[in-house]
Amino acid sequence: MKRPTTSNRETAEDIYFGQVVIIWARWFVILAAAILALWSSDDTGDLAVRAVMVIGLMGVNFFLHGRSLMEKPANESLLMLTGAIDLAVIGMIVALWGDGGIQSQLYVLYYPILFAFSLVFSPRLTAIYSGISIISYVAICFFADPSFIGHADEAKFIAERVITMAATAALGTYYWRIQRERRRASSTAQGQLEYGTR
Repeated sequence: MKRPTTSNRETAEDIYFGQVVIIWARWFVILAAAILALWSSDDTGDLAVRAVMVIGLMGVNFFLHGRSLMEKPANESLLMLTGAIDLAVIGMIVALWGDGGIQSQLYVLYYPILFAFSLVFSPRLTAIYSGISIISYVAICFFADPSFIGHADEAKFIAERVITMAATAALGTYYWRIQRERRRASSTAQGQLEYGTR
């Protein structure tokens, strides 16, 4: 039987121990979205549409949280699929709730998801995920109001948001690297201790 490489083992540990971060980040997003849905809905039709989006996120998170509590945590592919669902739902919230696109302040819902993802996944996957997040956000803003390209102030708002989204992912990756190095150092020290006691 082929033994897993150190890199594969470390990736599996990142997914196993780190997915609780993604689960709790998603709960914060769900709570914020639920409060905003109740607070900002003008009529029952708006509230119903917004409730469907929040309930969709809740359903996915209940599934992941339940698996984690039963000690049957999700694998990398399932977590990436739920990350894609998060981006789709948050994109719909930014596009459809209230003033959509660049006028929407709900873009802040991207930050906890980006940060949690970057704490769990490798820098390469984080770069891809954050790139998709940023591109989708800019596309939403463009389709909502393409005229922002010709206005320096609005283009500046978009640039600031894109930079802070990228910085959030980079900060999470920085912490991911620190944690990976600590685990490697701890594993090396434990191996040397065990070898020395033989």
